[in-house]
Amino acid sequence: MGVIKSLLWRPSQVEDALSGEEDKEEEEEKEEETTPAPTPVPEHPMVPQLAGASQVLGASEMSQLSLHLPPRVTGYSWSLAFCTSRDGFSLQSLYRQMEGHSGPVLLVLRDQDGQMFGAFSSSALRLSKGFYGTGETFLFSFSPQLKVFKWTGSNSFFVKGDLDSLMMGCGSGRFGLWLDGDLYRGGSHPCATFNNEVLARQEQFCISELEAWVLS
Repeated sequence: MGVIKSLLWRPSQVEDALSGEEDKEEEEEKEEETTPAPTPVPEHPMVPQLAGASQVLGASEMSQLSLHLPPRVTGYSWSLAFCTSRDGFSLQSLYRQMEGHSGPVLLVLRDQDGQMFGAFSSSALRLSKGFYGTGETFLFSFSPQLKVFKWTGSNSFFVKGDLDSLMMGCGSGRFGLWLDGDLYRGGSHPCATFNNEVLARQEQFCISELEAWVLS
């Protein structure tokens, strides 16, 4: 992302240089006026275009997550393919809403403790006999600052979808993130795939709201 950030800043750097050549005093005044600006400027272009409204993430959280998405999805719009408030608490309903989509998908949820966390999947969530996905997949948690847990290379246990559970990341029989068939209970444990921390405040949690955003 360093390359993207440098590209975003280059026009302002050129303008500062030109104004400095014209009038050093004006440059000093300009620097004083724009001192607070650097924080929001790099984030603003990364705010995705949304098709739907999120009940879990705000604009700030979305901007932060955008910085960690694979470069190939930069500029993609986010479409709300599934949310529990609209489609109900059912994993099978989530799979049905994923039909016709090839991904990638951003899965976000808030538990009953108010903790926000989730995962990025390189492809659509679906029923599978084994694990699928690529090293682009990662887990994240706002605790309260964003923490991102990317692929370690230890194994390729990215995503697996059963009728009664959805699993992301695995190691020693423990899952980085798993959700039950009712999308009501879930769990999070450290796993070799992502070397992640427990995403929620506790290893077992109850889901308050869940959303699946298709990036395209």
